[in-house]
Amino acid sequence: MRFIIFTTTLLAFVWSCYWFIMSNEYSNKLLLWTDISSADVSGNFTRIRGFPNRFDTTITDLEIKQASFAPIKIDRLDVMRLSYDSSHYIFAAKTINNVFENNFTFSKGLVSAVSNDGVLPTINFQGENIFINKKLIFDELSFKISPTTNLSKLGFSLIAKTADIKEGKTELSFQGQIQLNSHFNVKSLVGFVSNINTLKKISGKLSIKDTDGLDTLIQRDPTDWKIYLKSKTPEQIPSLIRDLDIIVHN
Repeated sequence: MRFIIFTTTLLAFVWSCYWFIMSNEYSNKLLLWTDISSADVSGNFTRIRGFPNRFDTTITDLEIKQASFAPIKIDRLDVMRLSYDSSHYIFAAKTINNVFENNFTFSKGLVSAVSNDGVLPTINFQGENIFINKKLIFDELSFKISPTTNLSKLGFSLIAKTADIKEGKTELSFQGQIQLNSHFNVKSLVGFVSNINTLKKISGKLSIKDTDGLDTLIQRDPTDWKIYLKSKTPEQIPSLIRDLDIIVHN
């Protein structure tokens, strides 16, 4: 019995030492990646918590400068990682402002980033009750961004349930590809945000309920972003989408 107690106490002590040592290392890496207090990023970190199985921290008043838009602002960003798995990060936020000059609010907003053999991560987003500029657009939204061998192209898939009160909820799905003007950059928070400025176009098939997929192209015009939908029956497109200013029917 004494041996069991001694062994258990020893293991708990060793794990505690490991957690505190690794939490300091994790904190240093996170500070380096976010580049907080640089000319491009500002924010406030809380101390690392989550003992014994996680490393959790919160960044408040986060502001990230962009080349072509106003700074992205996040009031609170929770960053979580399992202490025994350095390949998987989870980010949680409820408001993100100034993404393509639009403001996003969620009742739930989670991003999971899982590295692939140290190359590029696969990114999954799950959100609920998503408001864009204070208008409820989606009840549910999830999308996945996956790397390809060409670092300027990414796989992209989306599933959503709209919040159209007049026509009822509509299920959407999308399968396609994101094309960038340069390589996908995740080496720093500023680099990750800079991918927005290198976005060239998103193309693929948009499916609405059980209808055939619509050829879809999202790209920047000289003054703004436009979504081009090719459909023989545009009246089948939900009004929530059809009436958006950025929609163009072909």
